Amino acid sequence: YFFATMVSATAIAALLATAGASVSAFSFQGSPTRPRTSLSMSAALIVQNKGGGHGELGFQLAKNLSSNSKISSITILQDSACSDSKEPFVSYASDIPDVKVVKADLADESMTAEDMQKLLGQSYEYVWDNASKGAVGAGKAVVDCAKAWDSKLLTYVSSAGIYQPDDVFPMPETTPTKETAGQVLYEKYALDNDIPSSPSAL
Repeated sequence: YFFATMVSATAIAALLATAGASVSAFSFQGSPTRPRTSLSMSAALIVQNKGGGHGELGFQLAKNLSSNSKISSITILQDSACSDSKEPFVSYASDIPDVKVVKADLADESMTAEDMQKLLGQSYEYVWDNASKGAVGAGKAVVDCAKAWDSKLLTYVSSAGIYQPDDVFPMPETTPTKETAGQVLYEKYALDNDIPSSPSAL
Protein backbone atom coordinates (compact mmCIF):
# COMPACT_ATOMS: atom_id res chain seq x y z
CA TYR A 1 0.00 0.00 0.00
CA PHE A 2 1.18 3.53 -0.71
CA PHE A 3 -0.07 6.57 1.18
CA ALA A 4 1.05 10.15 0.52
CA THR A 5 -0.38 11.61 3.67
CA MET A 6 0.55 12.59 7.20
CA VAL A 7 -0.53 9.80 9.52
CA SER A 8 0.07 8.83 13.13
CA ALA A 9 2.58 6.18 14.14
CA THR A 10 -0.19 4.13 15.73
CA ALA A 11 -2.34 4.30 12.59
CA ILE A 12 0.34 3.23 10.15
CA ALA A 13 1.52 0.46 12.45
CA ALA A 14 -2.07 -0.79 12.58
CA LEU A 15 -1.90 -1.47 8.84
CA LEU A 16 0.23 -4.50 9.64
CA ALA A 17 -2.86 -6.28 10.90
CA THR A 18 -4.47 -6.22 7.45
CA ALA A 19 -1.54 -6.28 5.01
CA GLY A 20 -1.50 -9.30 2.69
CA ALA A 21 1.55 -11.50 2.19
CA SER A 22 3.63 -11.70 -0.97
CA VAL A 23 6.84 -13.76 -1.27
CA SER A 24 9.46 -13.70 -4.01
CA ALA A 25 13.20 -13.51 -4.58
CA PHE A 26 14.91 -10.24 -5.35
CA SER A 27 18.06 -9.18 -7.17
CA PHE A 28 19.97 -6.14 -8.33
CA GLN A 29 21.89 -6.04 -11.59
CA GLY A 30 25.19 -7.77 -11.05
CA SER A 31 24.08 -9.39 -7.78
CA PRO A 32 22.89 -12.99 -7.31
CA THR A 33 19.24 -13.58 -6.61
CA ARG A 34 18.73 -14.24 -2.89
CA PRO A 35 15.55 -15.85 -1.51
CA ARG A 36 13.94 -14.15 1.43
CA THR A 37 14.49 -15.68 4.84
CA SER A 38 12.02 -15.91 7.70
CA LEU A 39 13.75 -12.91 9.26
CA SER A 40 13.51 -10.62 6.24
CA MET A 41 9.93 -11.76 5.72
CA SER A 42 8.92 -9.63 8.71
CA ALA A 43 11.64 -6.98 8.68
CA ALA A 44 10.68 -3.30 8.82
CA LEU A 45 12.63 -0.34 7.46
CA ILE A 46 12.08 3.26 8.55
CA VAL A 47 13.82 5.89 6.42
CA GLN A 48 14.24 8.60 8.99
CA ASN A 49 14.34 12.38 8.60
CA LYS A 50 17.04 14.50 10.23
CA GLY A 51 14.62 16.08 12.70
CA GLY A 52 11.47 18.12 13.26
CA GLY A 53 8.03 16.55 13.31
CA HIS A 54 9.09 13.87 10.86
CA GLY A 55 11.95 12.85 13.14
CA GLU A 56 9.62 12.42 16.10
CA LEU A 57 7.12 10.46 14.01
CA GLY A 58 9.77 7.99 12.87
CA PHE A 59 10.98 7.53 16.45
CA GLN A 60 7.47 6.87 17.77
CA LEU A 61 6.81 4.47 14.90
CA ALA A 62 9.94 2.49 15.78
CA LYS A 63 8.79 2.28 19.41
CA ASN A 64 5.33 1.12 18.32
CA LEU A 65 6.66 -1.50 15.91
CA SER A 66 9.04 -2.83 18.58
CA SER A 67 6.04 -4.33 20.36
CA ASN A 68 4.33 -5.64 17.22
CA SER A 69 4.44 -9.43 16.98
CA LYS A 70 4.44 -9.31 13.17
CA ILE A 71 7.82 -7.57 13.14
CA SER A 72 10.97 -9.54 13.92
CA SER A 73 13.52 -6.81 13.17
CA ILE A 74 13.54 -3.04 12.67
CA THR A 75 16.12 -0.92 10.89
CA ILE A 76 16.24 2.86 10.85
CA LEU A 77 18.05 4.34 7.85
CA GLN A 78 18.91 7.62 9.54
CA ASP A 79 19.81 10.84 7.77
CA SER A 80 23.35 11.54 8.97
CA ALA A 81 22.54 15.25 9.16
CA CYS A 82 20.66 14.63 12.41
CA SER A 83 22.02 15.91 15.73
CA ASP A 84 22.74 12.93 17.99
CA SER A 85 22.66 15.18 21.05
CA LYS A 86 19.05 16.23 20.47
CA GLU A 87 15.71 14.45 20.77
CA PRO A 88 14.57 12.06 19.57
CA PHE A 89 17.96 10.77 18.42
CA VAL A 90 19.58 10.96 21.85
CA SER A 91 16.91 8.53 23.10
CA TYR A 92 17.51 5.84 20.49
CA ALA A 93 19.85 3.82 22.73
CA SER A 94 17.55 3.90 25.77
CA ASP A 95 14.10 3.70 24.18
CA ILE A 96 14.64 1.50 21.10
CA PRO A 97 17.80 -0.47 21.97
CA ASP A 98 16.96 -3.40 19.68
CA VAL A 99 16.52 -1.23 16.61
CA LYS A 100 19.41 -1.25 14.16
CA VAL A 101 20.45 2.25 13.08
CA VAL A 102 22.29 2.78 9.79
CA LYS A 103 23.38 6.33 8.94
CA ALA A 104 23.62 7.77 5.44
CA ASP A 105 23.58 11.11 3.67
CA LEU A 106 19.98 11.05 2.48
CA ALA A 107 20.47 14.40 0.74
CA ASP A 108 22.93 12.79 -1.67
CA GLU A 109 21.15 12.89 -5.01
CA SER A 110 23.61 10.41 -6.50
CA MET A 111 22.45 7.58 -4.21
CA THR A 112 21.11 4.57 -6.10
CA ALA A 113 19.17 1.45 -5.11
CA GLU A 114 22.40 -0.52 -5.32
CA ASP A 115 24.05 1.92 -2.88
CA MET A 116 21.13 1.61 -0.48
CA GLN A 117 21.14 -2.19 -0.68
CA LYS A 118 24.85 -2.26 0.19
CA LEU A 119 24.17 -0.07 3.22
CA LEU A 120 21.26 -2.17 4.47
CA GLY A 121 22.36 -5.67 3.51
CA GLN A 122 18.88 -7.23 3.51
CA SER A 123 15.34 -6.94 2.18
CA TYR A 124 12.26 -5.58 3.94
CA GLU A 125 8.58 -6.36 3.63
CA TYR A 126 7.51 -3.19 5.43
CA VAL A 127 8.96 0.17 4.42
CA TRP A 128 8.12 3.58 5.86
CA ASP A 129 9.73 6.50 4.05
CA ASN A 130 9.73 9.36 6.49
CA ALA A 131 12.44 11.43 4.85
CA SER A 132 12.33 11.69 1.05
CA LYS A 133 11.36 14.97 -0.57
CA GLY A 134 11.19 13.73 -4.13
CA ALA A 135 11.88 10.93 -6.59
CA VAL A 136 15.61 11.60 -6.80
CA GLY A 137 18.60 10.21 -4.92
CA ALA A 138 17.58 8.38 -1.76
CA GLY A 139 13.88 8.89 -2.51
CA LYS A 140 14.14 7.13 -5.86
CA ALA A 141 16.35 4.47 -4.27
CA VAL A 142 13.72 3.69 -1.61
CA VAL A 143 11.06 3.11 -4.28
CA ASP A 144 13.41 1.05 -6.44
CA CYS A 145 14.42 -1.08 -3.46
CA ALA A 146 10.81 -1.62 -2.36
CA LYS A 147 10.02 -2.85 -5.85
CA ALA A 148 13.07 -5.13 -5.97
CA TRP A 149 12.26 -6.52 -2.51
CA ASP A 150 8.62 -7.03 -3.47
CA SER A 151 7.71 -5.23 -0.25
CA LYS A 152 4.11 -5.73 0.82
CA LEU A 153 3.78 -2.25 2.31
CA LEU A 154 5.38 1.08 1.36
CA THR A 155 4.11 4.04 3.34
CA TYR A 156 5.28 7.51 2.40
CA VAL A 157 4.97 10.32 4.92
CA SER A 158 4.35 13.41 2.83
CA SER A 159 3.68 17.03 3.79
CA ALA A 160 0.73 19.38 3.87
CA GLY A 161 2.93 21.66 1.78
CA ILE A 162 1.97 19.69 -1.34
CA TYR A 163 -1.55 21.12 -1.31
CA GLN A 164 -2.80 24.25 -3.00
CA PRO A 165 -4.30 26.21 -0.08
CA ASP A 166 -7.90 27.43 -0.17
CA ASP A 167 -10.44 28.59 2.39
CA VAL A 168 -11.27 25.12 3.70
CA PHE A 169 -9.67 24.14 7.01
CA PRO A 170 -8.66 21.56 7.92
CA MET A 171 -7.77 20.68 4.33
CA PRO A 172 -9.24 17.39 3.11
CA GLU A 173 -7.02 15.04 1.11
CA THR A 174 -9.15 15.86 -1.93
CA THR A 175 -7.59 19.36 -1.98
CA PRO A 176 -5.73 19.89 -5.28
CA THR A 177 -1.97 19.34 -5.04
CA LYS A 178 0.96 21.18 -6.57
CA GLU A 179 1.85 18.89 -9.44
CA THR A 180 5.51 19.95 -9.38
CA ALA A 181 5.97 19.33 -5.64
CA GLY A 182 8.72 16.81 -4.97
CA GLN A 183 6.45 14.70 -2.77
CA VAL A 184 3.85 14.49 -5.55
CA LEU A 185 6.55 13.41 -8.00
CA TYR A 186 7.66 10.74 -5.51
CA GLU A 187 4.13 9.35 -5.36
CA LYS A 188 3.84 9.40 -9.15
CA TYR A 189 7.16 7.58 -9.52
CA ALA A 190 6.08 4.89 -7.08
CA LEU A 191 2.75 4.38 -8.83
CA ASP A 192 4.36 4.40 -12.29
CA ASN A 193 6.66 1.64 -11.09
CA ASP A 194 3.74 -0.55 -9.98
CA ILE A 195 4.32 -0.19 -6.27
CA PRO A 196 1.09 -1.58 -4.73
CA SER A 197 -1.25 1.29 -3.93
CA SER A 198 -4.51 1.99 -2.17
CA PRO A 199 -6.72 5.10 -2.19
CA SER A 200 -7.69 4.53 1.43
CA ALA A 201 -7.23 7.36 3.90
CA LEU A 202 -6.40 6.90 7.57
